[in-house]
Amino acid sequence: MKTYNYLEVNAGKGIGFALAYVALIVILSFVFGGFLGLADAVNNFGSSKVLGFLVGIACIAPIFFLMKFIYPKINLTTNDKYVLVNRKNQPDLIINYDQINAIALNAQRLNTLTIYGQSNEVLFHIQPFNNHHFMAELVKEITSKNSYKKSVTQKRMLNTNYDMVVYQRG
Repeated sequence: MKTYNYLEVNAGKGIGFALAYVALIVILSFVFGGFLGLADAVNNFGSSKVLGFLVGIACIAPIFFLMKFIYPKINLTTNDKYVLVNRKNQPDLIINYDQINAIALNAQRLNTLTIYGQSNEVLFHIQPFNNHHFMAELVKEITSKNSYKKSVTQKRMLNTNYDMVVYQRG
């Protein structure tokens, strides 16, 4: 029994947060009379140490917000019969090894893993923000339970070649 932990990439929430952050800057600039008015307000603020501290908080705080709320922590636990996916505020997902028809590593994008069911439906998609190295271990763990045929295809992205590996149940 092994447990893997990672932070999941959620592009929808990330884009929404980025748009809200840019909208906040634009709204502040309108309140202070445009970007030049915002710059004048910053210049007339007073103490540069306090201003530096406040700007530092305004720039760094969203990063911690992203890490905590936009990238949820996922726990994967494997044993002899299934993979257990534990996500906060969602019910646990149990994927039996007999349900798995194919596993695709780096198929849609680099550092992604997709697990397909018997009728080629996506059972689970893994796109970690951190800890990309566990995916090869997870694939090895799953493929050791049944027989799979491995096919490797070269893909190219930004002048870099990488392997797309698909394990099909044989």
